[in-house]
Amino acid sequence: MNNILIKSTKILIIICVFYYLITNDHLNFNFFFDLISNLFLTSILSVFIFITYFLGAYRWSLILRSTNIDNSFYENFKIYYMCTFFNNFLFGNLGGDFVKLYYISTLTKTNKIKNSFSILIDRLFGFFGLGLIGVFALVLILYEKNQIKNIFEIMTLLILILFFVLIGLKLSKKINFINKLFEYFKIDSLLILKCTLLSILIFTIVQTTIFLISNEILMFNINLKYIFFANTVSQFFSAIPISPGGIGLGEVSFVLINKNLFNIYLDNLANIIIYFRFLVLITSLPGVILFFNYKNKNKIKF
Repeated sequence: MNNILIKSTKILIIICVFYYLITNDHLNFNFFFDLISNLFLTSILSVFIFITYFLGAYRWSLILRSTNIDNSFYENFKIYYMCTFFNNFLFGNLGGDFVKLYYISTLTKTNKIKNSFSILIDRLFGFFGLGLIGVFALVLILYEKNQIKNIFEIMTLLILILFFVLIGLKLSKKINFINKLFEYFKIDSLLILKCTLLSILIFTIVQTTIFLISNEILMFNINLKYIFFANTVSQFFSAIPISPGGIGLGEVSFVLINKNLFNIYLDNLANIIIYFRFLVLITSLPGVILFFNYKNKNKIKF
């Protein structure tokens, strides 16, 4: 009964979100005509999106390697790719992680807990890289608006956070349990640096793709900094497990950020995110074939 109530509430929220977007002229489906008339640029953007799959799989492979899983990059990519497809259909854009969790547990009979935590660590690195991009875009926006005081406050806050994190890590090493935890997962400074840089690169490609959709295909002419910040916020909201792939939540947050913070009042702003979602869906569709091949090859039952 509770499960039915929760699902019904989620569906109602999705309906309300899309009703708001459509009735307030934030969304229509004319982007299909733009898609057809811009096939060349759409193909290039699809390649950009596909590159992020490779980079994401490589980041995850680095983390898996630290857990001593001797698995080829090709196998890791197949799992990562098919789970990218599931991210578009399960609630929140974290949905594919649960599928990935199942697959990673089949790779080895030992260290299953450690291997499973690789997914959480990978996701945290992704959020960290995305957050850094958002902060950087916000600083540039504040500088453009000559709000130097706010920039100083943000930088001071970040320095304080970094200081306390470093102090916390140093103190935590004196606690035997936490120290063993770091040793257990083999999280060192080089792994942190590599995964953070990969996350920044991945989301820079994503935000640039959104910008090109906005300015070169849909002709909205929105500042690059605004796109980077607004879409960072929308991607965090998309991670909330309410709708499949965060559909609706990402769109409405993108619209509200542009309207309320940047005073951008343009019709059908949500089409930018819908267009991007469509490209992600198309580029991840081959993951269905990989899923069934992998399922049959490994005789996995669901």
